[in-house]
Amino acid sequence: MYSDDKAGLDAGDIVGMDKTGVLAIQDVDAIMALDADCVVYCPMPWNLDEMCRLLVSGKHLITPCPYWFPFIQSPEEVTLIEAACKKGNVNLHASGCNPGGIAERFPLTFSGWCNRIDRITMTECGDCRSYSSPGVVREFMNLGKTAEEAANNPYTEMLARSWYQTIDMLAEGLGCEVISYEAKHDFILANQPIETAVGIIDEGTIALNHYQHIGKTREGTEIIQEQIWYMDDIHQTRLQSKMDIPRSSGWRIRIEGDVNLIIDIDFPPELSQEEHVAQGMSTTGNHLVNAVPLVCEADGPGIKTYLDLPMITGCMGSYVADRYRVANSSPR
Repeated sequence: MYSDDKAGLDAGDIVGMDKTGVLAIQDVDAIMALDADCVVYCPMPWNLDEMCRLLVSGKHLITPCPYWFPFIQSPEEVTLIEAACKKGNVNLHASGCNPGGIAERFPLTFSGWCNRIDRITMTECGDCRSYSSPGVVREFMNLGKTAEEAANNPYTEMLARSWYQTIDMLAEGLGCEVISYEAKHDFILANQPIETAVGIIDEGTIALNHYQHIGKTREGTEIIQEQIWYMDDIHQTRLQSKMDIPRSSGWRIRIEGDVNLIIDIDFPPELSQEEHVAQGMSTTGNHLVNAVPLVCEADGPGIKTYLDLPMITGCMGSYVADRYRVANSSPR
């Protein structure tokens, strides 16, 4: 949508498939003029004014941009979005992979097995050498930056608010009130140049970033969102020191309480690192698209989170069982 070389091309041509009849449109005014119920909005960086214009035009909006549960962290933006939704009589839903599913939807699902929860920890481990988005890798993840550049990165506060949103949603789903937040950040520098999909990570720049965002609730449950992003393999021979990484890639959800659970989420081990990255990007897109009918049909208008919508599932067909077949059938 936002690349000059894609503008006007068929979506099938862009991804190397047969033509779909769906064209990539770069002009937001042209999108607003379309007879469409919903827009899946995924630019980097995003533009809140643009989002509100689309909502006011009467189009539902689904996005991986950081509005998963913005009510506590970004109240001013919530006011603007809610007003636009009301004017257009539409809904906005933020979804994705992580955040947007693994960080909040999955832990809440497994929390139903527990009576007392002392701590929920979601850990993401990612070998990012094959991740080809410079904006995400170098700006949001701080990989390839000097320690001084990372300390002054204006995205750091935004990143913290994003993870605090997932903490807020987990707390809301558990009926808890967050009373304090804490952000921890440490890193390891490269001991040699490292070749990656976003260019060379220079020696002496950040090649492993470790973030922890922690919320403590009045009820005693601690919620931790942890990210370990690095530019090496699990052995970390290209780094100046080593960190104990729980897994080479993927996600681990740990729930501690009267029931202790560890849930590991990963893609098949036979996939290459490039295929792992592609699968991760696909899950984000799939989750957004699978949410479309639920968001369009939800009572509105306004921001709809996972706590407001039915379960988002894949759609393999159109069959709907007659749930009352037995109850309504006449005895023979």
